[in-house]
Amino acid sequence: MSEVATPRPAATVVVLRAGAAGGAPEVLMVRRNRGASFMADAYVFPGGRVDEADGLGQVAFANAAVRELFEEAALRIPATALVEFANWITPSAEPKRFDAHFFVTSLAPGDTQVAKHDAAETVDALWATPAALLERYQAGQLKLPPPTICNLEDLAPHATVDEALEWARKRPFTAILPKLVPSGTTLAIVLPWDREYLSLPGDGVSIDPNHPLARGRSRFVLEEGRWWGRKVE
Repeated sequence: MSEVATPRPAATVVVLRAGAAGGAPEVLMVRRNRGASFMADAYVFPGGRVDEADGLGQVAFANAAVRELFEEAALRIPATALVEFANWITPSAEPKRFDAHFFVTSLAPGDTQVAKHDAAETVDALWATPAALLERYQAGQLKLPPPTICNLEDLAPHATVDEALEWARKRPFTAILPKLVPSGTTLAIVLPWDREYLSLPGDGVSIDPNHPLARGRSRFVLEEGRWWGRKVE
């Protein structure tokens, strides 16, 4: 049996700004390089692994989030403006794993910073509402990793930036460790509230289906290069 890789600490930043003409908040997405070793060609929130220079403990995650946001999207945000709201850990079956802490923040009205991709790790940057991004994903127009899909779905109902930030501050915080398993001729990412989760191979801690973090879908199936949500009845 091969040795299970230890997850590397990582941080991800969801940057919000007010939508045009009072519309729903928009979120910044960057597109990963096609040659990337992790989430290649997918649209994701800016982020990356925690470096030694970022410090220790929880402060290191926030510092890494600030640094990665500047490196990947040329935006400067103080660490004090970050609200941590999610934690996803790569399945134990993956050779490259991350313990990713997700933060949300916002650009203040009148902020003149312009988001730019770095043309190395990221090859595009765009602003769009969570609902619009999910529509494009459903239409097969862009690739989104499962954690990104779930977080966009959580953000989509909020009508304002302040509402989204307030939701993030109050959200229950529990690490989500999916399992990556064969599913017929393809693969499935099974979430901790799936009824088959405990019986499947791999590391993980189950989450009660009634927990606030649980959602309708309980797994994602890989089809034609994209992950599609499924619910096991």
